[in-house]
Amino acid sequence: MKKIIFYFSIIISIILLKDIAKILRTDFARLSVYGFGYLSGKIILFIVFVLISFMTRKAIFTKKIE
Repeated sequence: MKKIIFYFSIIISIILLKDIAKILRTDFARLSVYGFGYLSGKIILFIVFVLISFMTRKAIFTKKIE
């Protein structure tokens, strides 16, 4: 289950990163107040999914001492 969450969060992070880069590259000059809110929401979601993938990566790939 942790591997599924890990790979799902990696995929979502990549999609969000592409979307953020597209907004910054093409639409940054035309952003309104609502556009900046949309962009900051995307950045917050990206950070959340990166943190989720980092936490699950540590749980999956660390060796368990028995």
